[in-house]
Amino acid sequence: MKLIFKTIAVIIISVFIISCEESDPVVGSNQDTAIPNLSFTVDTTYLEISTSQLIARGTVKNNGSSSVTSPWYVEAQFYTDATLRTKLGGSFTQIGVPLSRGQSTFWTINYSSSNVDVKNYPNFAVSDLRGIYK
Repeated sequence: MKLIFKTIAVIIISVFIISCEESDPVVGSNQDTAIPNLSFTVDTTYLEISTSQLIARGTVKNNGSSSVTSPWYVEAQFYTDATLRTKLGGSFTQIGVPLSRGQSTFWTINYSSSNVDVKNYPNFAVSDLRGIYK
């Protein structure tokens, strides 16, 4: 009887833990380690209608004196427009190459949401970019 009770308790706890996991990426967490001395350029932003995704592309340069080791991440916040008053959410992408002092690389970040119809925001803006270690 005790074994059955323990088994049921483990199953219930497991289901609860799995159901509590977030499906959207956590962006801006204080638990991530920010990488200093990176400069970001946003080259392109567009709405990909067929996949309902907002897409931003650009470059990041290491202006620091130490190397950025891989893997590391670029994260950004997505806003409804250039006023940056209404935030849609955030996303991140993994960068698989290290950056020595003075080196640059390209990044692409996609954003979609089950809570927001991103097709309503073709003039979205991207801000609050940062490099992080997770």
